[in-house]
Amino acid sequence: MPTAIEALFLFAVIWCLFWALVASRSRVFLIGLTVLGAVQWVLSSKGFYTNETSFPPPQMLVFAPVLIALLATVITKPGRNWLSNLDPVALMMIHVARIPVELTLHEGYVQGLVPQGMTYSGFNFDILSGISAAFMVAWMLGKSPPRRNVQLAWNIACLALLLVVVITAVLSLPSSIQRINFDRPNVLVMATPYILLPALIVPLVLWAHVASLLRLVGKHQR
Repeated sequence: MPTAIEALFLFAVIWCLFWALVASRSRVFLIGLTVLGAVQWVLSSKGFYTNETSFPPPQMLVFAPVLIALLATVITKPGRNWLSNLDPVALMMIHVARIPVELTLHEGYVQGLVPQGMTYSGFNFDILSGISAAFMVAWMLGKSPPRRNVQLAWNIACLALLLVVVITAVLSLPSSIQRINFDRPNVLVMATPYILLPALIVPLVLWAHVASLLRLVGKHQR
């Protein structure tokens, strides 16, 4: 991958970590994310995720820790309270990172490292989430912020776009669960530094959606 694209991707990682810190106001949370990213980086550099035959596939260890942690947070009352009280503007800022991520994935397709379906040349329109997030931030900071229903609709729509590309990415991984895109598998995200896409960026984007939805639903119930 070109050096400029790698720099752009690392900028997206730093962007997500910074706004996660602002949203949570927790250095412990930031340290935990950094340690997790470092562990995944080392595993990737050692070739741990190159095994294409084992079942369950080792690639699932990229997603499992963060999904378990997020689920545990959602199902516990203290966890839900924490999520509901995160800074909404900072959470929205996290989504802006989806713009450089999509540019990275497109270059990955050009280089033959990801399938077309994972890019805006195919049926991944997640870049619209990043672009619209920038407008949503400006709107939220304005004199007349978007109403609750608008924010709910935005989060649900962009969460759907995220799930489409994630499912495509997982089923395209060269692993024992690969089901599509055998002619051009998704090899980019299992290599450094791009392992941080499934290990950090996607979980933080999902975290931002979940936290925002909990806050918005909680507003309606009060």
